[in-house]
Amino acid sequence: MFLVCCIFFLFYVLIIGGLLLGGFFLQLKKESNYWVNERETNLFNISKCVCLENLIVIIPFRNEEQRIHGLLNSILGATKLPMEFIFVDDHSSDKTADLIADKLKNFPYRILKLPDGVEGKKYAIRKAMEQSKSDFILSLDADVEFQKNYFSNLVKLTLSDMYIFPVIFNTKNWLESLFELDPLLVNAANCGISGWKRPILASGANLLFRRIAFQELDNFERHAHIFSGDDMYALRDFREGGAEIRLITDSSFAVFTETPQSLKEFFYQRLRWIAKTGDVKDALSTILAIFQVFFTFTFLGLLLFSAFKLEWKFFLEIILIKTSIDLVQFFPYFYRIKRLRTWCFIPFYEVLFPIYSLSILIATLFVKPIWKGRILAKN
Repeated sequence: MFLVCCIFFLFYVLIIGGLLLGGFFLQLKKESNYWVNERETNLFNISKCVCLENLIVIIPFRNEEQRIHGLLNSILGATKLPMEFIFVDDHSSDKTADLIADKLKNFPYRILKLPDGVEGKKYAIRKAMEQSKSDFILSLDADVEFQKNYFSNLVKLTLSDMYIFPVIFNTKNWLESLFELDPLLVNAANCGISGWKRPILASGANLLFRRIAFQELDNFERHAHIFSGDDMYALRDFREGGAEIRLITDSSFAVFTETPQSLKEFFYQRLRWIAKTGDVKDALSTILAIFQVFFTFTFLGLLLFSAFKLEWKFFLEIILIKTSIDLVQFFPYFYRIKRLRTWCFIPFYEVLFPIYSLSILIATLFVKPIWKGRILAKN
């Protein structure tokens, strides 16, 4: 038993530790090359960076009257603004549009409406693109907020076909910190694998891309039947088309949003993410998932075997070693995005994760994910 544990932790450190720690520092090295050299102010350099005067922000919304205040206040407080904000109403039944019109009456914005029979964020984004002109598109969710220098920071980036920016959850209590921890761990893995090779995840809540690349590579017909997932499918289309895709982990480029407010909302969100990720069929993501499943259930097996043998000292030692390793491996990423308070919840997560994983696995067999009051996919 002791030998089996040693082998398990050796492979865990080599594979997961190499992915997280090694990939993290490789990712930082990549990001160091994404910035405009401030000493070069000639027109050539300007033509090679993101330009706010040629950037539109697309914000689809559906019944966000209670959650859009943070975004509108962020726009009002921004030090710089893009060319235009385009809000797309996805058949809302509340007063979100009136609220936008009242708050942003002196700002460059438009509100478009999806026609009857057309619904979903993917159609909203494409409608806004059809009725606008710009070289750069920024996709934001209606329930996010950002720092006042957010747009000022964008002009510091050199050109790329796609930029994946951070999305960070605001937490108010310990339960919300646990809800936040799962996506942060996944994003840490995304950071690591991006350092070694490329990103496997993206969020449409904070995604920047070039219009020309989107128009050339968009393969909408392959996923039009799924309402959610504009981000993951766009990432797949860009990747398959050989586009340049960059991940940014700097928190000054982050947007902030609420965590799920209940266990039901939390589980629906996770089921939606799993459905999208599985349908995208990214081989690199699949390999990572296989390793995760192997290490998770091997760890659970060691715990169960120790409990069955009543070797409680060994049981606690296994948990302590695994927790210590994970705290070390995830620390650099959590420190970079300034979420050390959530990092402290990793020991609790270690105990809950096997139960959580099994619950999610069972739920995928019987529960259809709901998104914005709709079944995730059309029949």
